[in-house]
Amino acid sequence: MPDKNALDTKHGGEWRMSWRLVMLAAAAINVVMLLAALFAAQSLSLDATIFYRDPSAAADVGFYTGWISSLGASLWIGTGAVTLFAGLLTRRWDCTFLGGLTLVMGLDDLLLIHEDVLPVFAIPEIVAMIAYAVAGLFWFFRLRRKTFDGTIVFVAAGSLLAMSAAIDQLGELFPTPGSAVDIAEDAVKELGIFLWAAGAVGYAAMVTRLGRPWVDPPDPNSTG
Repeated sequence: MPDKNALDTKHGGEWRMSWRLVMLAAAAINVVMLLAALFAAQSLSLDATIFYRDPSAAADVGFYTGWISSLGASLWIGTGAVTLFAGLLTRRWDCTFLGGLTLVMGLDDLLLIHEDVLPVFAIPEIVAMIAYAVAGLFWFFRLRRKTFDGTIVFVAAGSLLAMSAAIDQLGELFPTPGSAVDIAEDAVKELGIFLWAAGAVGYAAMVTRLGRPWVDPPDPNSTG
């Protein structure tokens, strides 16, 4: 149950937030990020501003650098947040799981976690890819609501994301000159992200319609 000071539900179905608590939480999170940036900068002998600057500005490259990749990651993160919220609002774990998985994959794509971070801890990229595949298949076969009419979208999205991962692994095993392989990998992945986002938002919409969280329950004392 949420803290009564943080969230209160009135008889009309409206929420009353404690905005002071929200502001305090936002400030606390930003202080933690600042301290982490200062600590990392001190440990790695870096300028702390590197953690706050836009990547294209920090690398001194054109503003257009990586914009398609950033768009895909942003779409994934936004979709994950919306789907996760819909699942929590309606208390549907199938939608909550899908939203959480989508959000994690979006953050991974944005922060290059499976590509650059996990190898630092001696965890190969393939481990993260297998974990995502297992989680996705678990949702699809065990949690997915069978009446969802957009199943084909997830099948296509999953196939494209798997194809992109396969191209990436083959490119590492058999390096080829030029950028054709890289473009093919990224183009396939971006299409997969767009289809996954469409399916997840559609799933969240279906679950929300079923849950109807904004409709007040009937008054048991009503005689009408």
